[in-house]
Amino acid sequence: MAQELTHDDFINNDTVKKCLSDLKAAYPAGGKSFVVSDVIDDKGNQYVNLVQKGGGVLGIALVGYTYILEEMGIRFIRLAGTSAGAINTALMVATGTKQDAKSIPVLDAICKLEFIKLVDGHPAARWLISKFITHVDFGKRIKSWIRAILGTLAMLLVGDFVFLGLQHSLPWISVFTKVFFVLTGLCLLIVAGVITYVDTLLKRFKNSGIGINPGDFFYDWIKQQLADNGVTTVTDLNNKATSPVPGLHLRVPNPEELKGLDGDVTFITSELVSQNKIQFPEMWYLFRKTIDALQPAGFIRASMSIPVFFESYFINEIPCDDEDIKKLWLDKFGETDPPSSARFVDGGILSNFPINLFYNPKVITPRLPSFGIDLDDSAPGDVGKHAIKWTLLGYFGRIFNTIRFYYDKDFLLKNKVFKKGIGTIHLNGYNWLNFFLTNEDKINMFVKGAEAAADFLKTFDWNDYKEDRDKMRKELLKEQTPTTITPEK
Repeated sequence: MAQELTHDDFINNDTVKKCLSDLKAAYPAGGKSFVVSDVIDDKGNQYVNLVQKGGGVLGIALVGYTYILEEMGIRFIRLAGTSAGAINTALMVATGTKQDAKSIPVLDAICKLEFIKLVDGHPAARWLISKFITHVDFGKRIKSWIRAILGTLAMLLVGDFVFLGLQHSLPWISVFTKVFFVLTGLCLLIVAGVITYVDTLLKRFKNSGIGINPGDFFYDWIKQQLADNGVTTVTDLNNKATSPVPGLHLRVPNPEELKGLDGDVTFITSELVSQNKIQFPEMWYLFRKTIDALQPAGFIRASMSIPVFFESYFINEIPCDDEDIKKLWLDKFGETDPPSSARFVDGGILSNFPINLFYNPKVITPRLPSFGIDLDDSAPGDVGKHAIKWTLLGYFGRIFNTIRFYYDKDFLLKNKVFKKGIGTIHLNGYNWLNFFLTNEDKINMFVKGAEAAADFLKTFDWNDYKEDRDKMRKELLKEQTPTTITPEK
């Protein structure tokens, strides 16, 4: 059994320490100022908004990224995330106060978590998942096993007919006939057993919410993490997210002053019955009459419900006949017939990188930037433009990514300034569904996150970001202002 990691194994890594020392050298005390925001507190922390992208177990890299940000005195006002990004976001909101660094407590929680327990489905499915994910050639081995079984069965059947025909003229061959018939029967029993077992698993799969793993272990784990930090209700979660920061003030004057800087948290999930993107905890009112009738752990469980891998998350007994609820659904989504049960899957299907949540069109000159952490695990052959070289997984990955990234990509294309706040962690070679990670893999992903954050901070220019955002808003206002047409004389 592998030795349990501690947060020291991550933060004392030589590469991580070098990332920090290089940043400190680039911004020495009394030298070049490290400025990423105009919103600061009485301790000198600088505040930004943060969105974290979904990506399964790759979420460990997100913690490496935020660790570097926090070590450089960066804290967070508004947070949002999808799937793995929602998990990190939830832990960061629940832990301590806004002025506290969160990454080390989050690391402690991750170190104590046995990832393999998240795969809490049927033992056979668990075994197959572990083999398919951790062994690159396992798919080929399965095919060779199937060919061998079918080939053996075909050979036995041919032998049955041959020996059965020959034993009339050669009586001594009847011994071989009996042996072949017995072997054929055993082979058919094995095939029938496998088919029956697979059929049982498929029925179980269908009846359990079209998911291999129930996700119960994760739900209980995240619920306990929240409770350990004093979050047991949605009200507790909102209070943590909106809690004021002592001594919060602006570095330079801004017409908006501190308006709208109360903070919030958003977890993105996809609701299949009404086919809508749901933002929790904001949209709790669509599903219950009172806010604390829902469990905040369910919001994160809904956001990380990877289709097929995990069962869908359900909210049942929605008071859909209540006139107030019906009006809320109508006003929000134009739904005249709200569902009585809602079924949620991974928010990444609709918005895996919801940085658009932080865009406020009323603000001309920003007071703080919106930072985003992107995860890129594309294989080298699958990221190029030469489609003929893509692998089969790369091909299907492109189809899925085209759907789930379009909405976020469309926003970034229209609001290019937000790209200046996004750092990308390159994780080629890591499988986002590999819940059987080694300790070395976990540390390496954390390191890659730290390196990406250091590279980002070395190039981020707050004044440049602010000027571009100011320019973008003014151009937008110009486009929205009707042109005065001089009447013809």
